[in-house]
Amino acid sequence: MKPNTMTARLGAATLTLVLVADLTGCQRAETKTSGTPADFDRQGNLVIVPEKSSLRSRLAFDIARADKIQRELAAPAVVEADPQKFARIFPPLAGRLVKLHVQLGDTVTEGQLLASLNSPDFLAAQGDYIKARSAVQLTSKALKRQQDLLENKIAAQKDVEQATSDYESAKSDLDSATGRLLVFGFNPETNKPGQPLQVFSPVAGRVVDMASAHGEFHNDPTVPLMTVADLSTVWLTASIQEKDLRFLTNGQNIKASFTAYPGEAFTGKVLFIGDLIDPDIRTAKVRIAFANANGRLKPGMFATVKFIGFPETQITVPTSALVQVGRSAFVFEQIKPWTLQPREVIVGPQQGDRTVISKGLETGANILASEGVLFQ
Repeated sequence: MKPNTMTARLGAATLTLVLVADLTGCQRAETKTSGTPADFDRQGNLVIVPEKSSLRSRLAFDIARADKIQRELAAPAVVEADPQKFARIFPPLAGRLVKLHVQLGDTVTEGQLLASLNSPDFLAAQGDYIKARSAVQLTSKALKRQQDLLENKIAAQKDVEQATSDYESAKSDLDSATGRLLVFGFNPETNKPGQPLQVFSPVAGRVVDMASAHGEFHNDPTVPLMTVADLSTVWLTASIQEKDLRFLTNGQNIKASFTAYPGEAFTGKVLFIGDLIDPDIRTAKVRIAFANANGRLKPGMFATVKFIGFPETQITVPTSALVQVGRSAFVFEQIKPWTLQPREVIVGPQQGDRTVISKGLETGANILASEGVLFQ
């Protein structure tokens, strides 16, 4: 703040004090008449507490000290499963569910068989493979025969070329049919044709949701058979306002409280700060990883996260020392014994019974700890 602005504000505060003094003039006059000294005097913007003032026994002072401050930022959050360990199981083709190989709550391994379906499309794909394989065998023999005939000068070159083309075409069809079966999890080299469509788990974990039963016909590709998830580690995802992102960093400590567990504190570290801002609500996603071996934290639970900043050295004063005048805050500094001078300050966050002073005061300043309103 510019000096003339500061002087103007202090002058306004002094004028207010003068008006108050005028309103209490009768009392001061009575004090002077009785010979009792005034509680305090003013010299410009200084406040002087005389030697025999009754205020001396009431006023207490404290030091503006440098403290290690850890800023806290609170934000709402929700528990989410680790997407790399979470899978909704969809059948690749429509069909009738003939067998469920697991039940709700079962522990499964990666690649374990979950369900079997009778699918007309899958049987047709197996039939296409068998036909393509037979065609390759036939065209391979025809090509070999035409090559032998050409060597004995019985067949023409064009007959060999035609046989070669037929063989390559049949081989391409076989490769396509094989690839389609492999997509469905069926290896025609090791699995016997005619088997039902088998669905395997892509992740290890537990069956946490089951949405199917024996005998059902599934023809909606958007409806999963079941859900498998490894919830031994979960994410706590918080939405942080754009303006507060500057206070966060990877590895930062956090404290979390869950609606499901009132009064219980959880601790963790920031795992990832999102690179994208939601254009509608101007927030970014911040994720914290939590060990969840006992399964107490369940996806969908609500929580409140407090991000704990790294310690910073900042000046603090007792909160009771602050005096508010309009939109400005002041403290009274004792510049010499029982002589006080108001200092306009910019305040920061409150830390317990003390408040951070961002600007306007030096470390070690002796300030009035309370009762500053007496001098307004």
